[in-house]
Amino acid sequence: MDFGKEDAMNGNGPILFATDGSPSALEAQHDAFELARVLDAPLLVVSVAHTVLPTVGYSAYGYSDVVAQLTEAEEHRLEHLLDATTEAAAAAGVRCSTKAAEGNAVDEICRIAAERSARLIVVGSHGWGAARRLISGSVSTGLVHAAPCPVLVVRPSARAQKRAAA
Repeated sequence: MDFGKEDAMNGNGPILFATDGSPSALEAQHDAFELARVLDAPLLVVSVAHTVLPTVGYSAYGYSDVVAQLTEAEEHRLEHLLDATTEAAAAAGVRCSTKAAEGNAVDEICRIAAERSARLIVVGSHGWGAARRLISGSVSTGLVHAAPCPVLVVRPSARAQKRAAA
């Protein structure tokens, strides 16, 4: 009998916390730390670079410089995010390692989860409605459908939703 995703929780793999540094990810961070502590599991923090490239305003001349600067800025953002998360984990008494990736967020998180035999993925939800998800996509929805292990989607609190709407 193949138990699939349910059996993953019984393994020795890490809890994978996927973060983009957003307020919803910070809320999910608390749950990821608590689960790692309660299950005595290592925590693997993953963040995927998302470099937004300009589509207008930069014709051929200088475009490669702009792309290089934006890519470098995103790499620095990820480095600072992962360092801050590692410090917060240490303060919470949680063993933590980090992994930065580049590419499609859902694909990369799923690939890393499979490679590291993650027992659970913890991710925040922005709490967007269907129309905004349709336009922007949803990493949490993509993970629920594609992940090789169970996924815990942490919904934003009412206070966080009010801040996001403002």
